[in-house]
Amino acid sequence: MPLLLRCDELQPRMRLRDAIVAQGHTILPAGKELTQADVDALRQRFAGLVVRVHDPVLDDAFEFEDDTHDRTVAQHAQQRVVQVMTNVSERFLSRSSLAEVNFAAMQASLSEVIDYLRANPVSTALLARGFSSKTYLTDRAGNLFYLSMLLGSAIRDRVRAERERMRQPCASTPATDINLLPLGLGAMFIDVGMYALQELFRGDRPLSRPERQTLREHPRTGAKMLPDDLPPLVRMVVQTHHENLDGSGYPEKLSGEAVHLFARIVRIADAFDAATAQRVYREAVSPVRALWQMTKGIYRRHYDPVLMKVFARLIQPFPIGARLRLQDGRYVIVVKYNRRNPFLPTVVVAFGADGERLPSHQLIGPLELDQHCDLRLASYAGEDLSYLYDTSFFEALAPVRGDFATLYEAAFP
Repeated sequence: MPLLLRCDELQPRMRLRDAIVAQGHTILPAGKELTQADVDALRQRFAGLVVRVHDPVLDDAFEFEDDTHDRTVAQHAQQRVVQVMTNVSERFLSRSSLAEVNFAAMQASLSEVIDYLRANPVSTALLARGFSSKTYLTDRAGNLFYLSMLLGSAIRDRVRAERERMRQPCASTPATDINLLPLGLGAMFIDVGMYALQELFRGDRPLSRPERQTLREHPRTGAKMLPDDLPPLVRMVVQTHHENLDGSGYPEKLSGEAVHLFARIVRIADAFDAATAQRVYREAVSPVRALWQMTKGIYRRHYDPVLMKVFARLIQPFPIGARLRLQDGRYVIVVKYNRRNPFLPTVVVAFGADGERLPSHQLIGPLELDQHCDLRLASYAGEDLSYLYDTSFFEALAPVRGDFATLYEAAFP
């Protein structure tokens, strides 16, 4: 498996595993051995971009977890939903009525995607961002559908197992399954009430009072835009997808069991996707920090704790091949995910404090970080990770907002 490095971490003679592409144009091809000129140009133009490079020594020494299947499934499912939603977006942008959209065909297409996901189960949710559609909201629909369906599928399997366990031994009728189509449709449509505000995503400024009020009403607006022949649960998910478990959400400030299970699932997917959309929101954070805030920080009160526990096992914030710095200065490489604790993956100590790769006889691992308390993570991609070991960090850093002033705050926490 390749190493994941920021462009400012690249060195001459490293060989690219994947092509570097910007705005549809190939900057450097896969397999290219980097020269000093290449490294200097990449550091100047794309310092924070993460690229994949070969490291044959590590490949020979250790077995990396192969998540190719999970990535392929994610890309296929998200791309299919983006294609379906492009029709809706184009109808709206051309000021056509949504009544002209063939929602029956959309449901059929989504049913095919759901069947595909069921036939190709994954253990890790790996978002594939940037499908180059015309609008951010269209791309986001693919992310939300995919995350919601994976979380819904995990919960469905738990519920089904529990129903089977509780059935009488002599019962001949199979346990009722949970229909996830309304969940998928609801996740895909939650932003239709935002289509009239798409120009706000092109700016970076505080919202005006009328804009904040329009945003606060977009769940109701979106629900009213949907046709009557969609399942009632779809409209309910769209109307309540910003309600929080603690009653601090909007537009109706519902709480607890008053928020349907499907809406609670979409709320988690929506918040995580918005929190990590770094190409859209200036305030966006890393997947590590977003997941920590939602599971350990003060924002955890907004989300269903059982659903968040399952979600945290699906989301792996440190990719395979990521280079993390330890508090003692050395660097480790992620070789396997940790489904028990995604913040402490299995790693190998592969680089010294000077950043140079250790010789083969000095490589250490694989090591499960949750079994080695002496090995503490210090940073990843330039981000300080000290909060992973300080549960009070976000209590002081991020007080719960009573209102929102930006698009980002309207979606996260």
